[in-house]
Amino acid sequence: MQNEIAIIDFGGQYTHLIARRIRNLGVFSEIYQPENFEYMPRIQGIIFSGGPQSVTAHDAHRIKLSLLDLPVPLLGICYGHQLIAHLIGGKIESGSNKEYGYTEIKCTDEGGIFTGTAQEQKVWMSHGDHVVELPKGFTVTASTDHVPIAAYKSNNNRIFGVQFHPEVSHTEYGNQILDNFLSICTKQRNWKVENFKEELIAEVRRQAGKNNLLILLSGGVDSLVAMELCLAALGAERIFAIHIDTGFMRHQESANIIDHLQQLGYNNLKLIDAEDRYLSELREVHDPEKKRLIIGRLFVEIANEAISEFNDDSILLVQGTIYPDTIESGDSDKSAKIKTHHNRVSEIEKLIADGKIIEPIKELYKDEVRKLGLELNIPAELVNRHPFPGPGLAIRILTSDSCEDFILSNKERQKLEKISIDCGLNAIILPVRSVGVMGDCRTYEHPVLFSYQNIGKHNWQDLRIAAQTAINQMESVNRALFTVDSKLGNYTLGRHNLSKDACNKLRMVDDLLMERVKSIPEIWQMPVVQLPLFDDEGRQVYVMRPVTSIDAMTADFYEMDIHFLRALVKEVKQLPHVANLFFDITSKPPATIEWE
Repeated sequence: MQNEIAIIDFGGQYTHLIARRIRNLGVFSEIYQPENFEYMPRIQGIIFSGGPQSVTAHDAHRIKLSLLDLPVPLLGICYGHQLIAHLIGGKIESGSNKEYGYTEIKCTDEGGIFTGTAQEQKVWMSHGDHVVELPKGFTVTASTDHVPIAAYKSNNNRIFGVQFHPEVSHTEYGNQILDNFLSICTKQRNWKVENFKEELIAEVRRQAGKNNLLILLSGGVDSLVAMELCLAALGAERIFAIHIDTGFMRHQESANIIDHLQQLGYNNLKLIDAEDRYLSELREVHDPEKKRLIIGRLFVEIANEAISEFNDDSILLVQGTIYPDTIESGDSDKSAKIKTHHNRVSEIEKLIADGKIIEPIKELYKDEVRKLGLELNIPAELVNRHPFPGPGLAIRILTSDSCEDFILSNKERQKLEKISIDCGLNAIILPVRSVGVMGDCRTYEHPVLFSYQNIGKHNWQDLRIAAQTAINQMESVNRALFTVDSKLGNYTLGRHNLSKDACNKLRMVDDLLMERVKSIPEIWQMPVVQLPLFDDEGRQVYVMRPVTSIDAMTADFYEMDIHFLRALVKEVKQLPHVANLFFDITSKPPATIEWE
């Protein structure tokens, strides 16, 4: 019998990531829903995941377990950490002690799950609620400047809780903490995933049966890897591909993919020019969620039209959905919807329910997709390209149907003034909004823009603290930006629609910046965003967002050399349509990597 660690899913953004980390450490893991979970002898330990709810809410997710009587160790993460304390008699509060992104904890316990880690260490937080009083028989093992109980353990060393997320790559000793928990649970580490590529190929064969496959080739790494899996499974004669040119691709993106497939000798590729169709339906759309839903619907409509031309009911669709897509779209019935990905709109969900779609890499993260791509002999320059969202530039162009400025409340203005004084920065709130993820929930709020009062002064750590302080303390802010100028500038919100001209202008800025940063391996992705903010001459504001990441589940902004950044800003501002270029200094969480 295979021993396992049971992971109880309370709807957290990182539940699947916990399972993956445990398996990577040599122990099989399985995800269970709390209402269906029953302890079984093969279970060697239990982990409670994070989640978007407050444990004090009347409809909060619970689990029917006698926690103090469990025969195996228990670890609670974020919501799970709060839930354990709450169920055993502790006290939880919602308040101003919110923490998102990097936070430093001070450990008071050198053993247990903190064995072999530093007394002071950086962890990744994403919470609003926190434990303020422990149950009897429990001890605090770590704290932060804002939260006195950042981790705890039971006095018998069987139950542990951490407010932070050890499963994400940005937590400094996260893997060690999980490894320590497994050592408390079991001595056996015999789980291995062998012949992973062959297993996926075999699964494609099984799902396809005698059907031919039509793959929706977006141009990104994910759909390309999915296609290579299908080619390996069934051969080129049974695989057909369509590439829909939405008009939202990066410079030369479509051409590069076509060149690669032609070099492979693959000819069953149909190009569909749908630029006018997309622009026509999206021209007056300003809400980011509506924008994504329309893009997804059109994607399905065009795919169905292509299928009808084959006059073959046995064709199944293939798309390169990966795990972060399903999580942010609210795939679990307990997880919150952050933003609907184009491959998770209702039309796609219906096709999935009808068994008409194959998604061969839907359980993988971006880094796993890239490793698989190299195993499938896809050229490294294609595999390691910066990720590009399916909706393309359409979600990097923020539009507006209003010219009204955003007015801060007196309370928020006072908070911003205090942050500015404390940090020695100029600061304003911009009248645009973007999507974020805070405490596993969706936010749609404003960015704060910082600049130094002394143009010669610069310190990324100062800016990081200012960004975290503003986001944690201000209800109207979920993202922070930085301008190298000493003055914040005078930019006004203007009416701005999605158009071919807007795409071409963004493509020009994006291509210039991508060319300049392509030699920086630390930059995992760099969205370039066009804002509906204009100067007196009608020139527009842009934002660059270089991030470091491994799997897209968490990300941190790249601390670029300030001289290099100033040179980039100067060069971009020479383009006749560019008013300024801001730098996004927000981690994920609290901001998603893409703005919409």
